Amino acid sequence: MARMIKAGKYNKVITLQHQKEVITDYGGVKVDWVDFKTVRASVEPLQGNEFFTAAQLHSETQLRIRIHYVDGILPTMRVTYGDRLFAITAIIDSKENHRELQIMCKEGVTDGR
Repeated sequence: MARMIKAGKYNKVITLQHQKEVITDYGGVKVDWVDFKTVRASVEPLQGNEFFTAAQLHSETQLRIRIHYVDGILPTMRVTYGDRLFAITAIIDSKENHRELQIMCKEGVTDGR
């Protein structure tokens, strides 16, 4: 019998975004983030790190986000959660059964990576 995933487990809402080239008002092309899919999720902070680079203090938060399986998610995408942005560092299909994805993310880096 298949294991059921508890409905209350996914109590947050996140949006997955990907980069897309868009035409500017002046006919040029720029790369912008556009929504791929909005889903319910479980957001689990893993750790927070502080480090010094070029005499500036930086902080980085790592999290695991769990969602029902969605096809087409890539590590080049990012996650928005409220007003926070997270770069995707890994996507794990637990037991390769296409039921749940674990999206490993980090926050706190200036270029989104």
